[in-house]
Amino acid sequence: MKARIKWIEGMAWMAEADSGHAFVMDGAPDIGGRNLGVRPMEAVLMGLGGCTGIDVKLILQKSKQAVSDCQIEISAERADSEPKVFTHIHLHFIVIGTDLSDKHVKRAIDLSAEKYCSVSKMLEHSVNITHDYDIREA
Repeated sequence: MKARIKWIEGMAWMAEADSGHAFVMDGAPDIGGRNLGVRPMEAVLMGLGGCTGIDVKLILQKSKQAVSDCQIEISAERADSEPKVFTHIHLHFIVIGTDLSDKHVKRAIDLSAEKYCSVSKMLEHSVNITHDYDIREA
C-alpha cells in the first residue's frame, strides 16, 4: 500500500492513495490554513470509523441481520502538550434495522475492535479506545 501527499498551497495538501482516490487536508487558519479540507488528525478518526464500520456491517450481514442504516459518532480527546496525540477515543454506534439482535450487534462491534479493525488495532497501543451502541428499529 502506498500514498502520495502533495503540497497545494499554504498548509493545504492533496492526499492520494494508490487506489486512485484522493482528498484534501488543510491546517487550521491559526497556522496558515484556509480550511480547504479535513485536518490530518480528523482523517485518522474518519479512517478508524470507516474501518470499523465496514467490519461491523460485514459481520452483521453474515449474521443475516436486516441493517438499514449505521452511523458511528466518534469523539476524541487529545493531549494538552505537543505532540497532541489522541489519549481517548470513543465510538458510539447507532445501528438501525428490523428485528436486530442485541447479541449480534454487540458481537460485531466487539469482533471489529478486538480482531478485525486494522486502524483500531494500530491505535490501541497508545490510545484508550472505548465503544458503545444503540439499536434502533427502522
